[in-house]
Amino acid sequence: MKYQLSYCDIERLSDNILEVTPKKGIVVNQNTLNEYWALLDEIQNKPFGLLINRKNTYFRSFVGSMEIGKHPLQKRTAILYSNNKELERQLRKTQEIKKMSGHHWIHKVFTDRDEAIKWLSDI
Repeated sequence: MKYQLSYCDIERLSDNILEVTPKKGIVVNQNTLNEYWALLDEIQNKPFGLLINRKNTYFRSFVGSMEIGKHPLQKRTAILYSNNKELERQLRKTQEIKKMSGHHWIHKVFTDRDEAIKWLSDI
């Protein structure tokens, strides 16, 4: 099942795994997160893992960075990068944001989509 929001496409990969692909150039902020959470509340009623497909470049506001991953049913987040260079650069940012926000959600970065899905399946 596929869903379209104003800033991303969401695909249900299984009962407990969703894939989000942000649109190129968008900014993840409180408004986009509210739209995302409203959809989650409608379609998901049990714990799930989220695969964030970073094939498109997008940006996060400060609030977006602090709030992403805080939905109560979201238990794991896999972030998929298209290449190792982008992965290394973004990994530093992700670690800094996690420290600042005090996130307790589990996340991991990948360059292999199948590995990311396998890891998310272990919820």
